[in-house]
Amino acid sequence: MKKNYLSFGIIYCLAALLIFLAGILFYSKKKIDELNAGYCNFLTHHEYLMRDVITEDPEITACNILDTWRFMSYMDVGFYSSVVDTRNDGSVVFESRDFYIVSYYGDIETEVIENSSERYEAKSTQLVPGDSRYMVLEEPFSIPPDETAALLFPNGSNVSITGARCDDRFIYGGTLTYTYEDNTRTVNIATPGFVNEDESVPYEEWIVRLDGIESYSFGGNTGINKKAHKLSDAYVEKHLNGKAPAGLNVKEGIFTTTVSAISVSDKGNYLATYYYLLHPFQLVLKDHLIIYILFVLALVLVEAVVIFAVRKLYLNQKRFELRSEKLTKGIAYDLQGPLAVTRKYLDNWENAEEDKRAEYSEKIISEVDHMSSLVTRLLELSKIQDGSVKLNREDVDLLLLTQNIKKRNMESILKKNIDLAVECDDPGAEYTVYADLEMMYIVINNFMTNAIKYCDHTIRIKLKKFRNSIEFSITNDGAGIDKADLEKVWDVLYNSGKDKSGQDENSGVGLSVVKSILDAHNAKCGCFSGLIGTNFWFSMDVYEEEK
Repeated sequence: MKKNYLSFGIIYCLAALLIFLAGILFYSKKKIDELNAGYCNFLTHHEYLMRDVITEDPEITACNILDTWRFMSYMDVGFYSSVVDTRNDGSVVFESRDFYIVSYYGDIETEVIENSSERYEAKSTQLVPGDSRYMVLEEPFSIPPDETAALLFPNGSNVSITGARCDDRFIYGGTLTYTYEDNTRTVNIATPGFVNEDESVPYEEWIVRLDGIESYSFGGNTGINKKAHKLSDAYVEKHLNGKAPAGLNVKEGIFTTTVSAISVSDKGNYLATYYYLLHPFQLVLKDHLIIYILFVLALVLVEAVVIFAVRKLYLNQKRFELRSEKLTKGIAYDLQGPLAVTRKYLDNWENAEEDKRAEYSEKIISEVDHMSSLVTRLLELSKIQDGSVKLNREDVDLLLLTQNIKKRNMESILKKNIDLAVECDDPGAEYTVYADLEMMYIVINNFMTNAIKYCDHTIRIKLKKFRNSIEFSITNDGAGIDKADLEKVWDVLYNSGKDKSGQDENSGVGLSVVKSILDAHNAKCGCFSGLIGTNFWFSMDVYEEEK
């Protein structure tokens, strides 16, 4: 049995896992397709990839390339770009790197024409136009991202450029000095090979005032940029060997997507290359991390529910089998005595004297009645536990019912000379519950007959009424029940021992029936016992007219 439930549990857990994996894969694939489509459409736009960036003027070529790099610095992808000289064994003339734009915003004069509480008018005149220049620092230095704020809004004293020169597009040579958190740094400014030395001027003659140095960095994706660099070199080499065409090449994937472009310029003398690399699943996982965490938590919850349900089914089945086994053994044991006695009297019937046969008949009938009663109670218990018995609920007066049951048991009470009293906390109150009358008769009668059987001299039945419930309790002064056995008194065929008559004829089926009836009524019940005396009780909801 355990192996079967274990197999079922594994199958259910695997089924739940597969369903969740299918859902996660479907969700991930959808998001990856959306991301690939968005990035690829964006990156393959002709304005950014296929434009003819190389011209006869190397300086303009460099600016065109820097314009595309400026745009790409905002993208969260691996990126590498270069200008390759095909006449010189494919040597790289210029390649992607961090760069800066040094800006002067110009001077504006504002003339107030009219200024009053109801009207304001001003006239602005651009006295000196703004301007900007590209600047590249010498390798391998790159300003850390948290320090670029010191350059973005310089106040003249924190940032300075000295010894540099300017042409129409670049600042080169000299040094850049800036202060960040009380630390002063000085870095060298690179001199590209395509600057126009003939038309250059000292940096101080170009700029009126340093208003900002804006950083464009690819350092945030250092690892993936290196991989893009490596893949780009391999692709360019294939192109130079005639194994890869120029133009655009897109390869979409779940884990890796690449967009590469080679633009042939200047009659094939130069190649402008771009290579973009991204990991779609990694980006989707990063952007939708909360969704994936919720997926995992939901999976864990479902798996836990499945395991709990299978375990509960297994334990219930095991409990049922143990109970059935115990019931079978108990029935066999309980029937063994009456059958043996009946067999004995039947065997002796032929040889018995005539005056003894009446006694034998009485004994045989008594044993048969006992067996019949046992079977009847077992059938009642089975029906109640299976739910096949429908409760016919009505208003039941527990006080009146208890008094009637007392009258029916008066012969046994008087025979044992028992003092049995029924007490209630409010003599004028009604102790009415909404229950099945016949079932409640079985419950109270069982409690009372057991109390009579095991008591010495005294039995007290008490009824208490609370706001929303009524409590019934019955206590005798007989020998107590061991603590270890208190939880077993409701079990099928539990035997607490001999009664005062010395007859071991208590099967325990009665209390199991009682427990099942009270459970069917959603009633609470319990038992406690000391060295002397045992108390059984149950509590039910008060009957309400609107029911």
